[in-house]
Order: sequence, then C-alpha cells, then structure tokens
Amino acid sequence: MAKQRAFVVYDEVGRIVSIGRPSEGVAAVKLGGEGQSVLETEIDEDEVNALMNGYVDIQRRAIVPESS
Repeated sequence: MAKQRAFVVYDEVGRIVSIGRPSEGVAAVKLGGEGQSVLETEIDEDEVNALMNGYVDIQRRAIVPESS
C-alpha cells in the first residue's frame, strides 16, 4: 500500500496519543495539546493500528511499532 502523510501526536516520553491523516491535497497543520508534540511523517495505511500502541523515538524522530 502507498504511504500517506500523517501527523503523529505524542507525549513527553514518546507515547503516541493520536495519528491524524489529512485528505490528499489538503493543507493541514496538526497542533498538539499541553505536554504534547507532533511529528509529521509518511506511513502505510496498514501500519496505523500497530503504531497506535508504539512510541516515538524522539532523538531519531522515528516511530517504533509496538512489536519492536
């Protein structure tokens, strides 16, 4: 499956709070709440469920799935 632009909201320790995927061609900016940050990335549609239980490696700016 093709990769799609996504906004991953995570907390101070890297736990993923939410994943937002804007429609194709839409100019969108995702804002995190207090104590949260946002990583804009591209992910496969079929990876979303595994990533929701994963975390963000803040130093590498990478998403680590649950199984890793």
